[in-house]
Amino acid sequence: KRFLTGLKFLVRNISLFAAKPCDLPHIEHGQIAQYYYNFKSYYFPMRKEKKLSYSCVIGYTTETGTQDGRITCTGEGWSPVPQCYKKCNKPLLENGFFYGTEMYFKIHEKLQYKCYPGYYTPSRSAEDTIQCLPEGWSSQPSCTKKIESCQVPNLHHGSYLTAQQELQLNETLLYRCEEGYHTAGGNTTEAAVCLPHGWSLTPNCTKITCSALSAVPHGGFHPVRKIYEEGDVVHFFCEENYSISGFDLIQCYYFGWHPDPPVCDGVKTKCPPPPFPPHAHILTVRTTYHNGDKVHIQCKKNFKIQGSEEIRCEKGKWTSPPICIGTMDKQESEAPPSLEADAAARASKTHLNEGMSRCNCLSPCLALEMEQGCASPPVVKNGILLGPLLPSYKNGSSVEYGCQSYHFLDGPQTVYCQQGNWTEQPTCL
Repeated sequence: KRFLTGLKFLVRNISLFAAKPCDLPHIEHGQIAQYYYNFKSYYFPMRKEKKLSYSCVIGYTTETGTQDGRITCTGEGWSPVPQCYKKCNKPLLENGFFYGTEMYFKIHEKLQYKCYPGYYTPSRSAEDTIQCLPEGWSSQPSCTKKIESCQVPNLHHGSYLTAQQELQLNETLLYRCEEGYHTAGGNTTEAAVCLPHGWSLTPNCTKITCSALSAVPHGGFHPVRKIYEEGDVVHFFCEENYSISGFDLIQCYYFGWHPDPPVCDGVKTKCPPPPFPPHAHILTVRTTYHNGDKVHIQCKKNFKIQGSEEIRCEKGKWTSPPICIGTMDKQESEAPPSLEADAAARASKTHLNEGMSRCNCLSPCLALEMEQGCASPPVVKNGILLGPLLPSYKNGSSVEYGCQSYHFLDGPQTVYCQQGNWTEQPTCL
């Protein structure tokens, strides 16, 4: 009887394990619904035959070319494996033409092109085919005349690492671009090879720019330009009865816009930042809060919470927050310092005054060094600054970080400027 009972227990546990083989999937450039992350322990691992939907971020698609995908839990894990691939845009082509009129291509799709008479592809033929791969096109299509040598072109906003004016076939030309400019391949330095059809990538230094911004429903932005250069800042605003969901200031960096452009939401569907009771902090900080959103509040050490730990956004207003009551005994908190602590404090103060006196007398520049400010705070991947981005910050200043949707803050939320350097910044997981 004891053997049968143990056997039943073993079979039941094996069946439960076999029925739950699928953990929370990691999808690069994609995500699932937020509540799956918030309540991971409740939903995962999932049982067999359970289905899960996911979506790819803008500019990426599933293997079938759609924005959204659906996967099923099987005995071997998720099927198909959830993946998001970067779309391929139709490339530019001079001295030739493409077969077909499509502008966007899915992963593994091919694009055929043909050169005009007298021009040849990199493989020295009249026609060639390129393929859309996860990292982009398999090769850059081009149609050029067959040549025996390459002339070094004039280079603006950059310099060559050789004085030669002409290179023979298969020779390499190295060059670098000035700060704020990038090479034909998008780098600071690059090597161009002389091929039978010309340079592999014609040496060129282009100003780093950001794409034009789309119109904002129920709002706008300033300044409006077709092209923005690195360092440009754009200010967003909303019409009456609408408010910014996100940050009203974004900046053009070498990698693009940061943070993402905001949208304008109706004020009745959005709440202001949640109230901070004294001696409390909020566990998860967001940039915007909408109707139905909840916030959990926690009291600091030596304080206990009175009231609900959770407040809710309802019709543009927050429900009543709790209060934090001190748990330290009043007499203990008001007790005079010990003789040892008082002596240590006096000695520390005397030492500080003497140090400051020596600083003022011996080194007038030391005071300036002690007040050295900081440049703009470091950019956190998938993170955002909770406030406007300034070109410089005074010593002792602080900034707060948040994370974009579907990401969680790991590390200190507040970062400080200390003698020209920022303290350790967080990461967004």
